[in-house]
Amino acid sequence: MRASSANLTRALVGAGLAVLLVGGCKKDTGPTPGTPPATTTAAPVAPGGTAPGGTAPHGPMGTAPAAQAGAKVGAVLETMNSGGYTYAHIDLGGSQVWAAAPETTLAVGAKVQFLGGSLMTAFHSNTLDRTFDEIYFVPGLPLEGAAAAAPAAPAPAMGGSPTAPPTVTEKIDPVAGGQTIAAMTAGAAGLAGKQVSVRGKVVKYNGGIMGKNWVHLQDGTGDMTVTTAETAAPLALGDLVVLRGTVAVGKDFGGGYSYAVIVEDATVVAP
Repeated sequence: MRASSANLTRALVGAGLAVLLVGGCKKDTGPTPGTPPATTTAAPVAPGGTAPGGTAPHGPMGTAPAAQAGAKVGAVLETMNSGGYTYAHIDLGGSQVWAAAPETTLAVGAKVQFLGGSLMTAFHSNTLDRTFDEIYFVPGLPLEGAAAAAPAAPAPAMGGSPTAPPTVTEKIDPVAGGQTIAAMTAGAAGLAGKQVSVRGKVVKYNGGIMGKNWVHLQDGTGDMTVTTAETAAPLALGDLVVLRGTVAVGKDFGGGYSYAVIVEDATVVAP
């Protein structure tokens, strides 16, 4: 009888160990029936970011989006508006730069960004009576995280603007004995250094840039850039004018901006 009890005990112990071993090798198939599953809330992923555990390129949740790729980003140290443009001294972290864009409202300490633009050296602003060793002329200075202005926009220093000028479709007759803009452009090599008179309609005007006023004329055959003295009376869009100045060919103002032909130092002579 004692032998039978001992055998029974050994059998029960062996069975228990077997149950434990089988249970230890069993895969976890989920919570026990009747037990509510544990709930977890995944952290929202920032636009362009990664799920928790990865590296979110735009920083932790709640921070502003990162700057557009390739843009220069920095805090505004000082700012001033003059001549229709905003000049901003910007701390990029490792260096400080000046940038100028069409007039906007900026606060000292604001983080701004700019993309592309034209770097000008030894640029003198007559309206500020100040010379900048280096300054970027850019299409805009949006706050960090906002869409940066397109770099393809022409630099304000060159008399350009982010929008294309309207096109004059009606043909405007040239001055007596003169030529159309298209003819002058085609024969520019023979006109270099000579005084010419050009009649057209003002489609773009930027005053007080680099000590000059920048005028774009169209006559229905082409577009001509003309500069006048900064002290000259301003011209309004749509004005029909005749400007007389000196033709320059292959004029390069630096920063990648050059003109195949331009009429310089012109004066208004007649409508």
